[in-house]
Amino acid sequence: MTDAVLRVKLLEPEAKAPTVAHPGSDLGFDLYALEDVVLEPGVMTRVRTGIAVEGPEGYGFVLGDRSSMAARGVTYAGGRIDAGYRGEILVCLVNVNQPGYTVAEDRDASGALRGVTLVKSDVTVHLHKGDKIVQMTPLRASTQWPVAVVESLAETRRGERGFGSSGR
Repeated sequence: MTDAVLRVKLLEPEAKAPTVAHPGSDLGFDLYALEDVVLEPGVMTRVRTGIAVEGPEGYGFVLGDRSSMAARGVTYAGGRIDAGYRGEILVCLVNVNQPGYTVAEDRDASGALRGVTLVKSDVTVHLHKGDKIVQMTPLRASTQWPVAVVESLAETRRGERGFGSSGR
């Protein structure tokens, strides 16, 4: 894919084209928030990028978490960008932080305790216009295969063992 090109249409004047910090070693292109966004705990929020993309023939894209966002308690909620999609890329993010409580003591001038109050911590995450929010990785579309409905599948060592079957 040496002649491959990621074509990007800026849908808004403030939109930023995807970038790669370390070409040849980074797995994906960084995408940017088009505007300031407040991510409340537990709420899925669609974040605009202001861009539409076109990859090489037969390539779509998969979006994935950036470690810097995950460290703030923000994760990508999923989805794919099909090879034929030409609309704006909207990124579904979720703030998975859970509010906690701290104890606030009320003391008089002598230091005697007058009372305590539980104070709920603010775990809201603020994203700013231009923040890197996810990575977009090219993925070859492989749905050209025919689908065959069968009575049985080939046996394997793993078989039907699912979650956790390969150990921790």
